[in-house]
Amino acid sequence: MLTASARHYAGKQVIAEPIEALELGSDCAVGDLVSLVKAGTQHDFAVICRRWICKDQGIELELTLDHPARSSGR
Repeated sequence: MLTASARHYAGKQVIAEPIEALELGSDCAVGDLVSLVKAGTQHDFAVICRRWICKDQGIELELTLDHPARSSGR
């Protein structure tokens, strides 16, 4: 999932589809950076939220990405 600012940036850079299609694993943590490289340009997003969604069909992890990626202080 993308925040509004991340969605706006991704739309302007024509990378919304590939960034939303990423299948990041459960080892991603809040504060991690996710970089998508397209046409030699690196686009950095930050994981700002993890949410487990429980449905009849199973359990799904939703990661929320934000842009600009802010340093987590690491």
